[in-house]
Amino acid sequence: MEIISNVNNLPCGSWQGNVVTIGVFDGVHAGHQDVIRRCAGIKRSTGSGKSILLTFDRHPLSVTNPDRAPRLLTTLEEKISLLGYHDIDCIVIERFTAEMSGMDYGTFIAERLVKRLGMIHLVVGYDFHLGRGREGSQLRLVGEGRRSGFDVTIVPPVVLYGRVVSSTKIRRAILERKLDEAERFLTRPFFFDAEVIRGEGIGRGLGFPTANVEVPGGDKLIPPDGVYAVRVTMGGDTHGGMMNIGSAPTVHGGGARRIEIHVFGFDGDLYGERLRIFTVGFIRNEKKFDDPDRLQTQLVLDRNTALRILEKKD
Repeated sequence: MEIISNVNNLPCGSWQGNVVTIGVFDGVHAGHQDVIRRCAGIKRSTGSGKSILLTFDRHPLSVTNPDRAPRLLTTLEEKISLLGYHDIDCIVIERFTAEMSGMDYGTFIAERLVKRLGMIHLVVGYDFHLGRGREGSQLRLVGEGRRSGFDVTIVPPVVLYGRVVSSTKIRRAILERKLDEAERFLTRPFFFDAEVIRGEGIGRGLGFPTANVEVPGGDKLIPPDGVYAVRVTMGGDTHGGMMNIGSAPTVHGGGARRIEIHVFGFDGDLYGERLRIFTVGFIRNEKKFDDPDRLQTQLVLDRNTALRILEKKD
């Protein structure tokens, strides 16, 4: 799969006969996957040149209306890693700017999609809008296609368990700790990538050594405070574990929000390692215990609960 950082890096006319899909694709959920499959399928059935996915380096609302910008289901790096599993020839990553937000949809299509990407067929989701003020509705895109000589396919919504799949619904499910619902819509457990940072080593004294992790950037959605069953991928291997998100009031006395991971059967030093943490199930709310002994007893119960959740998922 080819990755291009800016469509303007391509000379006009250098690419021809391509099928293009465009969108934020936050989460790469079941609905997004259907759009991608349709794009790849049209490319194969028509014998076109390339299947191209154009996405953005940030959520457009972070530029046009920052107060309404959602936390991301996938960072740019996470999104690219997921798209790598799909049948797309090329990913184009556009930097979303204030200038781009003011561009009308006709200019964007003509200058970027047709001239630069050689688009002959546009594939978008049912709720997609393009251009300044979201003026490029599906109806207008179809009309632009007739005028400019490209086909347009509007992919209908994916409905699972009687509900239309959307990034908004997935965010809400995660924030309400409805992880099974989020997993169905995502087609995988919700995950986040994080780097292991230095901790205080208190968990080791309780018999539960933990890796303190930090999520880069500030726009990634993190589940609410509590204790979770997780799967942790590191160095190509996947391990079960449990995670605490919160202030850890018993051992740290409260304060800053922390993310601590206990990996089952692992007792090495993970400092500096990059982890992918899949939130498989919610165990309990975070709470303060009277003393470390009671916390240790609860941690044993949490471990057993996490193991049952992970075994059930397997």
